[in-house]
Formats: sequence, C-alpha cells, structure tokens
Amino acid sequence: MKKFIILSVLLLACIAAGIWAAKVYFFSKGPLVMVQIRPGQTGNEVARLLKAKGVIRSELLFKILFRLTADKNDLKAGRFDLRRNTPDLEVISCIKTGQCTHYEKVTILEGWRSEEIASELGAHGVTDPQAFLNIVREKDLEGHLFPSTYLFSDSTSAQKVVDQMLAQYDKNIAPLFKKYKTDLTERQVLTLASIVEREALVHDERPKIAAVYLNRFRIGKRLEADPTVQYALGFTLKENRFWKKGLTFKDLRVDSPYNTYRNAGLPPGPICNPGAKSVEAVLNPQPDFNAIYFVADRTGRHAFSRTFEEHKNNIKRIRGR
Repeated sequence: MKKFIILSVLLLACIAAGIWAAKVYFFSKGPLVMVQIRPGQTGNEVARLLKAKGVIRSELLFKILFRLTADKNDLKAGRFDLRRNTPDLEVISCIKTGQCTHYEKVTILEGWRSEEIASELGAHGVTDPQAFLNIVREKDLEGHLFPSTYLFSDSTSAQKVVDQMLAQYDKNIAPLFKKYKTDLTERQVLTLASIVEREALVHDERPKIAAVYLNRFRIGKRLEADPTVQYALGFTLKENRFWKKGLTFKDLRVDSPYNTYRNAGLPPGPICNPGAKSVEAVLNPQPDFNAIYFVADRTGRHAFSRTFEEHKNNIKRIRGR
C-alpha cells in the first residue's frame, strides 16, 4: 500500500510537471521581438519569418489558419512588435489590425535645426528626410518644430511627422503667448528664443541672456550672437557637423543676413527649434537687467556686464589675457 501511494504521488508529480512544461512550451509568451514584413512578401514567406523569430511554433498551422481567417491584403508591410510563442490567431489579428505596430522612439533635442531633425528621423527609418525638409522650408517652419520625444510608426509620411511636431508646439508654446504680454511678434520671439537656446547651457541663465539680446535689439545695437554665424555657415565638413566650434574672424565676416555681427536687428527667422524654457525667457526676461554683454566662463555659465570696459575685464579674467 505504501509503495502504491509513493508511485501515485510520483505519477501525479510527473503529470503536473508535464502539464507545466506543455503550458510553458505551447502557451507562455516569451520576450518581445521586432518583425519586419516587407512589401510584396507572401503568406509563406511571412510564416517562415515568424517561425525563424520564434513567434509561432508551426509554419503549416499558421498558413492554414491564415487562409481560413484572412487574405493577402491583410499582410500589411511594416514593423511589428510580437512576443515569442504567441498563439497563431493572435498573431494574425495583431498584424491585421495594426495593434502590434512597432513605434520608433525619436528624441528631438532643443536647439536642433531642421536639418539635424531630418537626419535623426532618417536614421530611425521614420520618414524621408528630404521630404521632411521640403515641407519645413516651403512652409517656413524653422522654430515651430517642438523638441520632444516622439513615437512614430514605420514609414510615417513627412507631412504627418510635421503635423505631430506642430501639434506639440500648439500645446506647449502657443499658450505662452497668451500668458505673457509682449510687443514682439511671434516670429521675433521665436527668433530670439532660438538664439537663447543655442547660447544657454544653464536653465537659470536663460532670462538673463534673453534680457541682454532684448536690450541690444531695442537700442539698435547689433546682437553679435555667435550661433547666428554658426547657422549661416551651415554644415562644416572639417568637423562633420553643424554649429561650427571655434569661430574665426573670417567666419564672423561671412556674408549672410543671419550674421548678426554684420547686420543690425534680428536675423530673418529662427536659427533652430527652441524649447519652452527659452521661449518663456524671451517673453519673461530677467527684470531690471540692463547688461548688454556676456562672455562664457569655463563652467558653462556666463559673466554679464553693462559696459564694454567691464566686458573686456571679464574676458581677461576668464581667459587669462
């Protein structure tokens, strides 16, 4: 009797282990994998791909169920996030409805010009970079492409990408113009904010830098802002980047309406796409701040001054000459 009980327990344990193993093997989903279905792929090719990725167990079963529940038009091209060992009908439904569409996370940084944004979008395979730039230039949208982290599906149209960025601008920037009163136009604010964005490394200095440029603008003094020269120079082959470092005296003489060392007033438009903090700094600059000069120190902060003599002393102190 005792031997029978032991054998029964062992048998039940084996059955339970078998059920658990079968459940794990056949029903428990595994980690996410990204599957890319290319235009023109057949059902057989997709079944083979899904099997190779471990999403399905049987190519044959998947093809049978696909023929019973879908047709070739349901095989949408694109990238999909699927889990290993997913039931075939769930995989079919997911692809048909687009519920498992893969979304690419793209972060657009404050201070990027439209070309940098286009390059990042292209690097992630989101949209055609040139088509994106064509829309931005045609509609003069530099400064309106709100810096943020976006989720885009594969091969999103350039217009749809632009629309999403403009929607975030409307949500985050447009309300600031209602919050603060200004005698500047929206374009003037964005232009100044784009310069502030490229100059400021520390958040609490933005209102001060904005005040300096507003002071210079209102007394008719040239802005003499390095970022406007960098924008005018465009892409630098030697550095393989935009925003050239170490501007030379020759650079400061570049013939461009964006060069604020040569031209009084504001440049024709924004030089990059500023974040909300820089726009707010222009709309709400440091009060009673009458400095018209500043120079960067070695920490990323700036020394501000009211006179050119003070400015020269600050330069000498910081640079040691």
